[in-house]
Amino acid sequence: MSPSEPMLSSGKNQRRTYYIKRPFQRSFILQFCSLMGLGCVLFAAFLYFYSTRTLTTAFVNSRLRVMSTSDFLMPALGLSALFVTALVTIAAAARLLIFSHRIAGPLSRLEKSAETIGAGNLNLHVRLRSKDQLQDLARSMDEMAADLRVRIQAVKEQTNRLGRLAAGSGGQAPGREELLKEIKDIQARLDEQIQHFQV
Repeated sequence: MSPSEPMLSSGKNQRRTYYIKRPFQRSFILQFCSLMGLGCVLFAAFLYFYSTRTLTTAFVNSRLRVMSTSDFLMPALGLSALFVTALVTIAAAARLLIFSHRIAGPLSRLEKSAETIGAGNLNLHVRLRSKDQLQDLARSMDEMAADLRVRIQAVKEQTNRLGRLAAGSGGQAPGREELLKEIKDIQARLDEQIQHFQV
């Protein structure tokens, strides 16, 4: 394996950075945190709407006051909801960074592997860490590379046969009929291998 090829790690290696595919991970985290914030706002709006029609009595500065339940609850609930939402959002963002890393890391590795295979290196074996997602896709890429390797090897064998025929098979010149039969056989085998590709 050359230094330019992606080094795909097995189970025990750790990645050094958690931000691998920044736009994907940033979008993933922001969308989740936005949903959490939206949920908190909707909860507060529902509570406010529900509590505006009721009255509550409370002692404020040693005086009994009658006020709407929403006016009584909202200042305390608003601050505590803001505090809890901030804490949960920070914890969720940290957890989502790790979770998205398990998706973005393998995606990055698979992208580099596809580029390597596309450049012609069919000996690449894609390995991901055991906790990474997309293990099935990595196995499929390995099977694809192995299948391509087998087909290209079959084409190489047939071109070698053609080369030997052109060179006269070690000094023996086959008859015209025999040569045509060999060439047609080689053409049929090459066609069989080429038919698997849609170009």
